[in-house]
Amino acid sequence: MQSSPVEKEKLIHNNIIRLLRNSPKGLTMSEIVRNTKVSRKAAEKHLQVLILENEIYMKQFGITKVYYPNNRVHHFDFEHLDYNNKTIWFDILENEYGKYLLVQKKKKIGNEWVHEHSITIPLEQCEQFLKVLDKVLHSQRMSRLLNK
Repeated sequence: MQSSPVEKEKLIHNNIIRLLRNSPKGLTMSEIVRNTKVSRKAAEKHLQVLILENEIYMKQFGITKVYYPNNRVHHFDFEHLDYNNKTIWFDILENEYGKYLLVQKKKKIGNEWVHEHSITIPLEQCEQFLKVLDKVLHSQRMSRLLNK
């Protein structure tokens, strides 16, 4: 029986997370590729998604990137907006670098939530972000687009 692309992706994500949890000092890309038996390009893609989902984090030391399990994120609050088969989650997170607003779009496939997109905004930049968003939403260009 062949796995779906979503199942394969989840399996690779779980393998990477398990590998990192067993390596508290972190792992480089080469170590992750060697231990997971996935290509460097595939590992890079999966690591980026896991970072966006806050499952892992990366620190750069010169040209070397080291990946760690994300045990240090604290969730303070959340809200969500549902539409169609999708949900936009608004989470406030704190890690060693500060507090952030994480906005994630996920869709439900079967019983699983699948990450589609996300953006992370430092909490101290949220007011500025809202001002720019308000400017975009109330611009003449937006009015023309909505009136078509």
